[in-house]
This record gives sequence, structure tokens and C-alpha cells, in this order.
Amino acid sequence: MKFIADSMLGDVARWLRMLGYDTLYSRSIKDHEILRIAERDDRVILTRDISLVRRARKRGLRAILIDSTEIVDVLTKISLKTGIEVKFKEKETRCPYCNTLLVIITKAEALSFVPPSVGAKYDKFWKCPKCGKIYWQGNHWRTINEIIEKVNKNVISIKSTNLRRGVRDGGGHRSQ
Repeated sequence: MKFIADSMLGDVARWLRMLGYDTLYSRSIKDHEILRIAERDDRVILTRDISLVRRARKRGLRAILIDSTEIVDVLTKISLKTGIEVKFKEKETRCPYCNTLLVIITKAEALSFVPPSVGAKYDKFWKCPKCGKIYWQGNHWRTINEIIEKVNKNVISIKSTNLRRGVRDGGGHRSQ
């Protein structure tokens, strides 16, 4: 699944990239460009703009209106609407800044790029072959995992509630 996020959703784009989803984003992208790229590349549009959602749907494109600023709620909605898995996949993660697939590097390779304290404390490292940024599972990793866990609990809870009620799922299909 590929996405394109409007100029108001940089944080969402970074999260989706980290989770391994090809997500285009630019602060200066215009609505007509979003529509053109979504159509050309078969991308789901993510936006806070209801008029963009309406224009996308008139053209037969998938678009999700993001109406929350809470990342747990946003990722829950995207997962329910698209069926994506909200899970960190270390071999599929992308650079949060440039969207390039990250490459796992050895600790020895990382040591020339990271402070000695980081090299002493962590064992897993990734490098972006495009922008050169180095990543590791630092102190923020607990928060990332907590958010992922909350999203998955929400998704299970909502799907379970919808099943009991016979409500349509996020994809517009009747729950079985």
C-alpha cells in the first residue's frame, strides 16, 4: 500500500515511512499535484482537507480524511480504512525524512557515524542510502512501541465492536 500525504500531515508521513509504507509528502505540494500523483502511482490520499477528499472520490481515487491530531487515532483510522498492518518491520522501514528504504548496517559500520555512547549502548542500526542518516532504537523506542500497541488494541476493539453490530468495516464492506 502506498500513500501520499498533504502538506499538513508530515508527522503522519514520517510514522507511515517508519512502519514501512511508501509515503510521499512535501510541505509545498498542491492539491492538483496530489491528485495527479495518486492517480499515476495508485496511492491513497491522506488529507485534512474535505474538499480534496471530495475531488479525489469524484475521480475514483481513495482518500482518507484525517480529522484527528492524535497519532494513535490517525494510525487507527488509516489501518481500519486500508487494512495496513501497524507494526515495525525492521527490513521494510523507510527513512522518515526522504522515504528511501533503509539498509541494515553492522554495529562496526555504524560506529564511524554515531557518538561513542550510542555505539556502546545499541546493537541495531539502519542507514539511509539516499540522505545518509543513521537510525537506531534509542530512548524514544519505548514510546514508539507503546503507540503501536495502542493502535493495534484500538483496531481490534473497533473491529470486534463492528462485528457484533454488523457495521460496515473501514473499507466499505459489511463485516462478516
